[in-house]
Amino acid sequence: MSSDHLTRLRARARRLTRSRSEADDLVQEALLGYLEQCGKGAEIAAPLPYMMTALRHAAAARRRQSLRLAPLDSAEEPSTADAELPCFTAEVLRAIDDLPESDRRLLRRVIAGETQPAVLAREMGLPPGTVMSRLARARRRLRTALGEA
Repeated sequence: MSSDHLTRLRARARRLTRSRSEADDLVQEALLGYLEQCGKGAEIAAPLPYMMTALRHAAAARRRQSLRLAPLDSAEEPSTADAELPCFTAEVLRAIDDLPESDRRLLRRVIAGETQPAVLAREMGLPPGTVMSRLARARRRLRTALGEA
């Protein structure tokens, strides 16, 4: 192991962390892992790439652990907007249920993720133009039901 290797390891560790002490800890972990593997009889042909990978893995493990251990008081307070979306979504779904059957069926297919008029037309046995006009009408009725029109 050359001093060039150590310099490169320290430089990489500094890029992976926020502080010099964290970087030094990562370098020590990588060196310790390398020495442990050598002590077990493993022949590592390319020590620098091995330790660079060990640095990257150790940094990622530390980030994951710090996320799990984040104090609760640093978490964002829930806002009114967080509660409004589920309420509005439930309101929209109720309004869809109150629409005529053909509108309801069409909008439910769109909610399920199908947005291609040709596919909707094929499924409903209608021409694509008819599906488009029904979809526009269903959306207009929905906006009216929600008081958005």
